[in-house]
Amino acid sequence: MHRRFAIHLGEDGNRDGDSTGTGFIVMSTALDQTLDVIARIDKAISPQEICDGLTHFTSDFGLDCMIAGTMPSPRDHGKAQEQHLLVSEFPNGWMERYLRKEYVFIDPIIRRIQSDLAPFHWQEALPYIQDETAGVATRMLNEACEFNLKAGFAVPMITLDGTIAAVSLGGEKTDIPPHAPAMISMVSTFAIGRAIELRSRERKRIEARLTPREIECLKWAAEGKTEWEISVILSISEHTADKHLANAHRKLKAANRPQAVANAIRLGLIP
Repeated sequence: MHRRFAIHLGEDGNRDGDSTGTGFIVMSTALDQTLDVIARIDKAISPQEICDGLTHFTSDFGLDCMIAGTMPSPRDHGKAQEQHLLVSEFPNGWMERYLRKEYVFIDPIIRRIQSDLAPFHWQEALPYIQDETAGVATRMLNEACEFNLKAGFAVPMITLDGTIAAVSLGGEKTDIPPHAPAMISMVSTFAIGRAIELRSRERKRIEARLTPREIECLKWAAEGKTEWEISVILSISEHTADKHLANAHRKLKAANRPQAVANAIRLGLIP
């Protein structure tokens, strides 16, 4: 039994000293663990931290590698495919080969995701191998085994704008008990949501293109400092401090200082 859910049972099937049974206790323990994982992912500030948070939980079931992203279109090749990856923590050699050979277009797991949004074990995707690409698909699956990706679990989902996304978790040998898929699906959905949020934040941060000085001024403005106080702290003129803040307001599309500070915090520009 997985260590996260192990509960010692007496001969009558109840927890030792507990006549109420273990069902509620197991459910409560599982919920606590799930909430812990969600809290950890919620604090993640990078794709690596999202991966660590999720696989710390799923590794108990043999799922110690993961990848998450949106589904590419048939027109996406090369770098365009990489843009769909939100979190990529499969073995490097495998991902390089997968992208180079464009296996995404014949991968039965991808075909299953595009056809059915229900979570599934990888082997359940085998019927989605098409006859005309069966040879290549079989070779791809064999090559994946060379990187210890022999079994796994996929969680498809659809975003609010209608984009199909998925988390795919894999490993050498999986042991997923009946109670686990629902929990894996829940935390995976939360993980990809966090990854999308970080991607959006990074894009907006790049678009804003604040200078280091503008960020410094905003940081001190967030501390409640006036333009004059900021000028003294940074050894610049009050006019220059005011100009930096005005530029930051404009770039952040803010109507006033509180909104500029709030937008900067939201984008992770200032702590």
